[in-house]
Parts: sequence; structure tokens; C-alpha cells
Amino acid sequence: MIPAHVKYLIIGAGIHGLSTAYHLASALQAKGQGGGEDVLVVDKGGIASGASGIACGVIRNNYYQPAMRELMAECVDVWESDPAAYHFHAVGYMQISPESMRADVAQIATEQKAIGYESEFIEGADACRSYMRGIFDDWRAEGITSVLHEKRGGYANNRASLYGMAEKAEGAGVRILSGTEVTELVSGSNSGAITAVETSKGRIPVDEVIVAAGP
Repeated sequence: MIPAHVKYLIIGAGIHGLSTAYHLASALQAKGQGGGEDVLVVDKGGIASGASGIACGVIRNNYYQPAMRELMAECVDVWESDPAAYHFHAVGYMQISPESMRADVAQIATEQKAIGYESEFIEGADACRSYMRGIFDDWRAEGITSVLHEKRGGYANNRASLYGMAEKAEGAGVRILSGTEVTELVSGSNSGAITAVETSKGRIPVDEVIVAAGP
């Protein structure tokens, strides 16, 4: 049954929607401004039914944009905060590259170091071969002149991690409605503010709407 009113309605039960729901509920409770009972997640399918459920699951901080690197470092902190719930495997991440990518990878390594993100950068064909054979004794790849080895990061089982996040959100009091498609955002008569969300199960009056739907 849909609620008569909700303060915060989040559209999408993928990684963005569920993470937002959980952290919003936690923040509201910490500030004494409410809690998970004020948060509703709706999804036309269900938990992990969209792009998040088929994502590769790699957790890394390997991006060229400096702002992205700082953001991803924060994200890795979140994955590491509860690896059991998120089904996170902290095996690290490696970028193994030919000479054509060496300068770009070196820049990533420099910026990782600048923000204190633990990684090791190996340069030169001989040094790379030696390093890789120290991990895989049958390593044979040729033409490798740089290895960036992130000691943090790893991978997560995509669907399992989303159900883990959903469990944490529901544990904080958040309600998740599957099979509920949003068909219209309803504006107030005197402003452009959204006052209700029309769904396949009926209209839900809201204070705030957060769109976290995937592609």
C-alpha cells in the first residue's frame, strides 16, 4: 500500500537510490530531524533490476579527472566500511599498460599519491615483468612498461551488494516499494515545485523528490 504522504521520495532502487536512502536516513537521525520512516524508495522493477544489477562490480580509483579521484577515494572508504554487507572483496586493482599509456598512468599515480591513496607505480619493461612475476610466476605478457597497483579497491558482487545496501536502508527504517512505476511528477499550482508523484499504484504527496533512476 502506498503512503498518504512522504517527506523524501527516491526514484530508483539501484546503487544511487539505495545508497542515498540509507545515508539520508542516517543523516536525518543523527541530526534529530527524522529518520528512515521519512524516506521512501520506489522502483518500477525492483532492487538491482536496472543497470546496477549488471554492472561489472569493479571498485577502483583509476580516473584521469582529479575531482573524480577524490570522490572515488571517498567511495572506496564506504565499500571498506562494511565489506560483509556490501559483498566487497578487497583484492586491490591493477592497471597494466603499454608505453602509449605510460604518461597518463603516471599522472594518475601522482595524483593518487597527492591525496594519500595507497598505490604503487612501476615503470620500465624489465621492472614491470619482475613485479608481475612476483605475483604471477607464469606471467608472459610483452610490451608492458607501466603497472599501477592500487592496494585498496577490488570488486563487489553486484546484485548481492545492492541487496546488502537495501537491507541496511530498511534496517534504518526506509521503505522500498518494488513494481511501482513513476508516471508523472506533479507540480504545485503556484510554483514549479514538485508536490506529488503519480505512480502506477496511485498518487503520493511528497515534500522532496530525488531522481536516482539509471539509464
